Amino acid sequence: MLTRRIGLYIYFKQNKFIRQLRRYGNVVYVNTKQKYLLVYINESELDKTLDHLSKLKYVTKVIESEYRNIKTEYKKHDEGTLSPPYQTS
Repeated sequence: MLTRRIGLYIYFKQNKFIRQLRRYGNVVYVNTKQKYLLVYINESELDKTLDHLSKLKYVTKVIESEYRNIKTEYKKHDEGTLSPPYQTS
């Protein structure tokens, strides 16, 4: 069974804290100029992890990824409903 994962964008004050933040989950991406990283964690550990991260002095902001709210199933386009603009009636 696959475990549900959630992405967290963690903003930090200095780049030297990247190593300490790696223990909270799988680090997928690190942006050193804008000082944030993307970490994937288990959905069951979300509350506990957010609690820990909010107590850290070097973490400025934590944002949950909105990927799970994006619609991934689309309807097929009905072929008779819209006429192309180049077609004259």
